[in-house]
Amino acid sequence: MVIDCHIHCALSGFGKLKKELMAEDTPEREGWFLSLATRYRKHNVKALRDGGDAYGAGAAFKPIAEDAGIIFRTPLVALYKTGHYGDFLGEAITDFDSCRKKMDQLLKRRPDFIKIIQSGIMSFDHFGEAGSLEFTDEELRYLIKRTHDAGLRTMVHVNTPKGIMMAIEAGADTIEHGYCIDGDCIAAMKEKDVVWVPTLAPFANIAGCDESHPLSRYREVSQRYFSGHKLQVRKAHEAGVTIALGSDAGASLVIHGQASREELSYLMDCGLTKAEVFTNGCRVLELDEAQFKK
Repeated sequence: MVIDCHIHCALSGFGKLKKELMAEDTPEREGWFLSLATRYRKHNVKALRDGGDAYGAGAAFKPIAEDAGIIFRTPLVALYKTGHYGDFLGEAITDFDSCRKKMDQLLKRRPDFIKIIQSGIMSFDHFGEAGSLEFTDEELRYLIKRTHDAGLRTMVHVNTPKGIMMAIEAGADTIEHGYCIDGDCIAAMKEKDVVWVPTLAPFANIAGCDESHPLSRYREVSQRYFSGHKLQVRKAHEAGVTIALGSDAGASLVIHGQASREELSYLMDCGLTKAEVFTNGCRVLELDEAQFKK
């Protein structure tokens, strides 16, 4: 059994799904979601945690997933800073006053948790770069505290040491991706009991793609990211950091259902056991592990 703590139900793995398909309740969208549920059941995935999309489509997938016997958690939309990475994943915040207003609006929609985007994705052209950080320390701390005051947890997309440490110190519950992490961040995650969802599959799968694929030109840099990330995941595991499985399914070459199994394999290569991975996934989704053993 697998719990995947980071997917995108509104992305296909082959590129962004058309806005018309995700934005409205149509037979085509229902068909896509039914196919997703079938894929995850085929791979014995018991629970999913979504990373949000611009349309809040997770709300539509949730009842379909649950009808298929899959537990599904969604933030509805991710929150990102205007002018930065994240427009296809959620809704923009412009300043501190906007933080308050957006949280008021989002909490009324009853998300399962709050997703915050604090950095971009890793650059394929300039190794180790992820662009400028998005929220100020004051804004990030406010978003996280407001989430906790509402009885919810935070999922923070962030890369590079400065951003990762900023999120940890602001009280993030989980660090998503965390590429180019360093030893200080690993120690801080352990000290503050922050869960890391390292999403190895995206770079691993590009690194291993066929040379005929358009993304094959990024195989070398992807292998560099993947190799370095595996090393840090192993170090974090040895240091006692809680590491959960998140495939980032829906990203390029990260195929729903199949990727959950691939991510499990990558984590096991880093020293985790299947039992550890499952237990940690239950923690992230706040599930009683015993319910799966009945």
